[in-house]
Parts: sequence; C-alpha cells; structure tokens
Amino acid sequence: MILFFILSVYLPIDSWQNELIEEMQVRGVHFIRFPSVRPHDIAEIELADGHFLSDRLWLPSFSGKVYYDTITVLRLKPSVYYDWSGFSICVQPVVKFGEDSLPPDKVFADLFSADYERAYIKYRSEHFGVFIGRERFVIGPSPRYNLLLSGYSAPMDWLHFSLQSRKLKFSYYLSRLDNMYTKRLEYVGDTIVEYIDATRYLSIRRLDFSPTEWLNVSFTEGATFGGKDHILGIYDFNPVILLHTYQYNRDKDANLFFHLDAKIFLKNFCFYGALLVDDYQLESDPNNEPNHLGINVGFECADPFNVSNIFWMIEYTAVTRYTYCHFVPYQRYQYLDTPIGSPFGPGYDEVYTKFSYHLNPKIDLYSQMSYFRKGEAAIEALWPIPECPRVPGTLFPEENFLFGTIQKSVEIGFGLRFFHHHLIVSDFYIGYLQCKNYQNRINETKKIPFFRLTIDIINLFNL
Repeated sequence: MILFFILSVYLPIDSWQNELIEEMQVRGVHFIRFPSVRPHDIAEIELADGHFLSDRLWLPSFSGKVYYDTITVLRLKPSVYYDWSGFSICVQPVVKFGEDSLPPDKVFADLFSADYERAYIKYRSEHFGVFIGRERFVIGPSPRYNLLLSGYSAPMDWLHFSLQSRKLKFSYYLSRLDNMYTKRLEYVGDTIVEYIDATRYLSIRRLDFSPTEWLNVSFTEGATFGGKDHILGIYDFNPVILLHTYQYNRDKDANLFFHLDAKIFLKNFCFYGALLVDDYQLESDPNNEPNHLGINVGFECADPFNVSNIFWMIEYTAVTRYTYCHFVPYQRYQYLDTPIGSPFGPGYDEVYTKFSYHLNPKIDLYSQMSYFRKGEAAIEALWPIPECPRVPGTLFPEENFLFGTIQKSVEIGFGLRFFHHHLIVSDFYIGYLQCKNYQNRINETKKIPFFRLTIDIINLFNL
C-alpha cells in the first residue's frame, strides 16, 4: 500500500484492481475526486486505513494472460515504473503468441508479435498535469465499457494535460490517428474517383465538476478531424474552448461528439449514466435523418440484502445505427480499424451484470452474465444519402437501431481470483457463449466454451 503514496503512475485499465477501486469507492473506503476519468493515478487515491481490500492494491510489474475459445492466445506484459519529484515514466511492452483480431498483429519469424502497450512520461503537481506517450485512456462513468473513449481500441499515443482545483478539472487530449487513403466523401451510389491521403486527429476536451464526495457531473466534447495536408493550429490546443464554435464560424468540418455523464455515490450504492450525442436534430430533417445517440446507465451495490462481502453491478447500454459513422471516411470514429468508442460499435444493445464475493483474504469468487443484440451496423458502413450537397427526396432508412439480421447472444461465466501473499495474483475464468445469427448470418448458431487465465507478478521491476 506504500506505493500508492510515493508513486504517481497510472494503474492499467485492464487490471482487476480497478474493480476493487470501484467497489471501495462505493463502500466509502476511499475517495477519488474525479472517478469518471481513467486510468487512475495511484497518487490521487485516498485510502482509508484498515480495510482488507486496501491490502490488495499493488502495482503489477508483470502480467501474463492465456485466452482460449476457438483460438489460443498468450499475452505477456512486463512493466517498469520510475518516479522522481513529480515526474513519472512507465514502459510496458506486450508480446503476443498466437493470432487474434487485436493488435499487435505483425508476426515475427512465425513466432510472436510485439509492440508497446503503454509507454509514457508525465509530470503531476497538485493542480497541473502533463502527459506525452501511449496509454489506454477512458472517459465515462461505467467500470466496464464507455461510449466516448473506452480504452479498448488499439493503443493510442497522446498529448494530454489537465488543470484542476478541489472541485473542478479541465482535461485535454490530442491523438494523431492513422492516415487513411480514401475518398473525400463516401456514400451509397457516389461516383467519386479522386482519392486523398488524409491525416487524422482526435481531440477531447472535458470539464469535471465534483461539488461533494458523492457527486460527479461532467461534459465532454470529442472530435475527429483532419484531411489532406492538414496542419494543427493554436486553436486545436486550447483546452477550455469548444471545437464546435470554430467549426461553425470558420466553416471547418469535423465529426463532433458531445458526452454528458454523472455518477452519484450513496452509502453502499452508486448510480451512473451517460449520454453520447453524435448528432441531434433540433428540428424536422427533410432527409429524415434520425438522432445518432448512445446511452449507458448502471447501478452498483455493496452488500445487497445485508449479505456481507458481496459486490453487485448491472448496466444497460444502447447505441443507434449510424453513431460513430460519417460520410467523410477519415472522420469515422475508429483507429487502426478498431472502435475508439464502444468496442461493439454502432447498432447494438446489451444488459450486463456481475457478482463478486470476497470469500476470505486470499480468494475472491465472481460470476458475470450478459445478453447482447447487434444489427448489421458498422462504423465503415456507407452513408445512406448523398452529402455536400444533399439531394432532395433521398431519405435515411426508417430503422435507426437494430436492423437486418440481428445477432443475439448470451454469455455466462464464473471466475476465481487467488492472492498468493504480496507477490502473485492468479485469476481463472471459465465461460460459455451461445450466439444465434452469428455475425448476422441468419440461422447460424455458435456455442463456444472458453477460459482465461491471468497471472500478475507484483513489484518485481519497479525502480
């Protein structure tokens, strides 16, 4: 637990310890002033002494994960941290044996693929922070997947800085996305033959307000933009103004997102919600363009029905058909062909729940279940009507949510987490997935058992 006072580094978002931090916030064991911006800086976690969950918060130095369903993949992630006078350095490469749909994907000598998962240098003081490097940032209240920035795309490189007081925090993020060789516009029936090499950027500006320890409300603007030979201006680095104003007054094009979220903590309870607005029609649209929205609402409870050492959460997420999509291809909300927002992209909904039980100081048991539906929507889908200019009489489809052949799946699983002293933590999870209309192919059913084994070694390589 000492490390959480002397180091100022980020806790990886895929670490099981984030679940413990979320639970302790609900239980009132510790306090994070701005809980919907992650990864958490461990120096900002205010721990209460004497709670048994606090003893499980260690900084992992090595993580190995084996995953098996229809394929077998092994990922190894060693980590090195260094902290000095407010400056922090983290380097975490990933080495992957086996092939799946997630990066890294270039295989060396038919043996493995490798890249940096996280690698950054940052400076933090009481009121100011600046960061440059690679990290999986998350914006949103859900402890699982969020709509604006989920952190589950390919790892992204960022310039990030923040300014905060006790109740307010301004956050700014800028990332250089992958180039795209594409048309300037792309829609159903277009006859465009000119292609450009477009540079692409993502910027995010966020304001958090936490007037008390039990309430956080936030507003965020995100935007993908760029184009041929696009050059960033000073305006792009201003953290306290909206890009929407610049776009409107200077006739500059960008794919804008607005994100509103809130999180309320009561004793042993938490309620949270988020609304993502990709596009909202303030008046009737002559081309029948619908609203492009996403919602996420959830509930968390510690010791439900007075049963000790249990933590339960349930949430619902829904995203409409054309959210994240765009008629300007290089403004689509993805990076290296992976979604920047929700990992499931547009046109889906899901109910997810998880129970955790702290059996004793060395063993946690947990189970989770989800019901998932997805239509034939995709971020790369062609825009349904001509744009720039629009053509009178062309209309958006009536179906704005789930459409076509709908994939429906149910997943259920059980896990055990074992704490070996203060050096090793092992996590074993076994599950079963049943999917109808698999990948939107009618009457194709998949029944897939799978397991995952994760081993974390604690504090071996910290300097």
